[in-house]
Amino acid sequence: MKSGEEEELLADLILDLKGAKNKRENWIDIAKKCRKAVDHFGSTKSAAQKLGVSYSLLRSIISLLKLPVEVQQLVRERHILYDAAQRLLTLPDSKQQIEVARAIAVLPPHKQREIIQYAKVHSIKGLQRVIERVRTRPKRETEKIRVAIVPLREEIYSSLSPYAAKRKISVEKLILDIIHDWVEGRSSTI
Repeated sequence: MKSGEEEELLADLILDLKGAKNKRENWIDIAKKCRKAVDHFGSTKSAAQKLGVSYSLLRSIISLLKLPVEVQQLVRERHILYDAAQRLLTLPDSKQQIEVARAIAVLPPHKQREIIQYAKVHSIKGLQRVIERVRTRPKRETEKIRVAIVPLREEIYSSLSPYAAKRKISVEKLILDIIHDWVEGRSSTI
């Protein structure tokens, strides 16, 4: 590799590995560039030092090239993201990797992870039922909770302690109950 080619490869990889996240679009091409850098510099450790990244990251990226070609294509097309692709590598054989990859390609990342985890532990026979269940299960609604810090003088906090003890709850829970009762328009019974 000529000096200019080496500089271009290093610059591309540094941009891919350390640049903005939206630059990381094609992990398979990045893995091929990483493999090329390793071949050029003689070892994964040397290439990682030149790139300013960890040995384990570089090794992890290059491992994507162990996936079957069909799975690599799904990764290249961003149907399977990096995290799920890494998890697919934990499946025992290429046949299972391909089957699971086909099944998860259209799913959101959290559902991809769930199915891969199932496939690691169970036989492939029941996988289709799990995939259907995961696909059709409604997304859980998340509840937003805000934290408010309310300064209380020690004497006020201490005066609430007997009421909390009587109800067998913490003073903090008692305060939440009082606020909830107040918002609901009920008179608090402390």
